Amino acid sequence: MGEQFLDGKVALVTGAGSGFGREMAIAFASKGANLVLNDINIESINETREIILKSHKVDILLAEADISDEKQVEIMRKDVYQKFDNLFLLVNNAGIRGGSSSLKTKINDYNKVMDVNVKGAWNVTKAFYRKMSKQKFKPIAGKVINITSCAGTDSGLNPFIGMYSVSKAALIAFTKLWALELGQSNITVNAICPGIFLTPIYNNDPDFIREWIKLRNIKIPLDQIGEAKQVADVALFLASPASDYITGQNIIIDGGMTLSINKL
Repeated sequence: MGEQFLDGKVALVTGAGSGFGREMAIAFASKGANLVLNDINIESINETREIILKSHKVDILLAEADISDEKQVEIMRKDVYQKFDNLFLLVNNAGIRGGSSSLKTKINDYNKVMDVNVKGAWNVTKAFYRKMSKQKFKPIAGKVINITSCAGTDSGLNPFIGMYSVSKAALIAFTKLWALELGQSNITVNAICPGIFLTPIYNNDPDFIREWIKLRNIKIPLDQIGEAKQVADVALFLASPASDYITGQNIIIDGGMTLSINKL
């Protein structure tokens, strides 16, 4: 994937201020993409922009917006099309943890988690898919990548983070539904489903992660903690022509963790 296959194309990454979002934005820029960096924290996306511009000559729009708020998403949509003439790649990455066991979760926590992780991705996809479907790129007019989680898969559903699990299971379902709904418009929709990674969700702290793994008796066959760049590499594959005939898939990247449940 040496060539600049995203040259002249625009990628929007939600939650681009840290973790997976930042790494994916850097990866897309390395292949020539112009970028829309979204986050609720303007300082964080400003930092991402500065990191990218040190190494890559691309156009970058900062879009400070709460994706759970439809009005803010609509303003972001207008800003994007004011600056750019396309949106080839839409990455629904923004997500929050929260809520304990599903039946003990307070209504405010339920709303917070579902508003960002599910409604947020729905709001953003709804705002952009029509124009994406009319783009003249061939053979694929546009691509949507959702960042889900092993916590949303059948073997990973987790009562300790019940609402988070439910929200990610919903995003996996949306991935499949949108693939069915947008296929005729030549838009692919896939998901990347990370296991345990060194990200802000785990305080960027390997010791904390190892304690947590031990406490929960989690087995990872590869015996490594994932790094955000590995998710960015899979996102690059999904953004590339190599994946043009793949849609509706939830690609699990977890070192074998979900496979190992009740086996190791």
